[in-house]
Amino acid sequence: MTNFNPINNNFNIQQNIASQKAGIVQQNQNQTTGQQNQSQTPIQPIVQQISINPNLLINYEAVKMTNEQVLKYLLNLLDMPSSIDKFISNLNNPKTQDKISKLLVENLLNIKALNEFLNQNSTEAINKLLNIISTTLKQGNEDIAQLKDMLNILSTIQQSSSVNTNTLKELLLLYIPLNIPVFNKQNELKDLNEEEEKITKSSILSIMLETINFSNMLCAINSNENQILLDIYSREYFPFEKFNKIMKLLTQNANFNLLTDFKITKTKIKENSIQNFKVNSKGNIPLNILLIAHMAIKTIFKLDNDFSLTI
Repeated sequence: MTNFNPINNNFNIQQNIASQKAGIVQQNQNQTTGQQNQSQTPIQPIVQQISINPNLLINYEAVKMTNEQVLKYLLNLLDMPSSIDKFISNLNNPKTQDKISKLLVENLLNIKALNEFLNQNSTEAINKLLNIISTTLKQGNEDIAQLKDMLNILSTIQQSSSVNTNTLKELLLLYIPLNIPVFNKQNELKDLNEEEEKITKSSILSIMLETINFSNMLCAINSNENQILLDIYSREYFPFEKFNKIMKLLTQNANFNLLTDFKITKTKIKENSIQNFKVNSKGNIPLNILLIAHMAIKTIFKLDNDFSLTI
């Protein structure tokens, strides 16, 4: 998800969120002792009202959520499936009556519809989360740092989907447990050489990645009938054979054949302190390509994290 930008069209949205935040804080400060005692009543009615899984309303003083747990919390707030597989399954299921089924047009993921979907759902999720923050503060728990982080993430989704920027990255980020600051970090990767820029522009979908151990990388994805073509451009020390074995295993029951190729890039070595990626696509994309993009990103970052164990 992209950085916050001073976009005039979204200024009123941010003012509204800020005013609601301020109201929550003021409400907490003005509590009397009697109100504090009353706040100890069960919160189940509020859970039912905002349709949040009650298991997600945890004690933030006792439990520190992992990045993966934060993403599950966000997906629940956004009323989205818990995995990319379920998301794609809902897209493919004509009997599905939820909003996700409307994102598929002629067997392609409609990017414009995805923008509208994320914008509407993030607006609703922000309201749910503000209610949760208010409830948490009423219970005397002021440790809401992670809730604030999630509020910022949802605000970022809302803004970027409003201006139609990098929507696919936003979708994929929700299903890839990266460090939370990545949600608010724009990835440009301007040091691609001329050949790689041409590859990016000619591919149905391309992924430019920042990795900690492999420097910057490029994945280009194309399709040919029932075949998906995945080209990896990286430094020579990227463990492509291991990557290829994992991808073959992940797609062994797929309704398409995956063909992978590895090409050593001459892009200058860049030291990165955090993993990140950027997605470019030519409009609406086939679901198989979305699935391969998700698999490739997760696999590369997993190999990156485990690199010290593989050399």
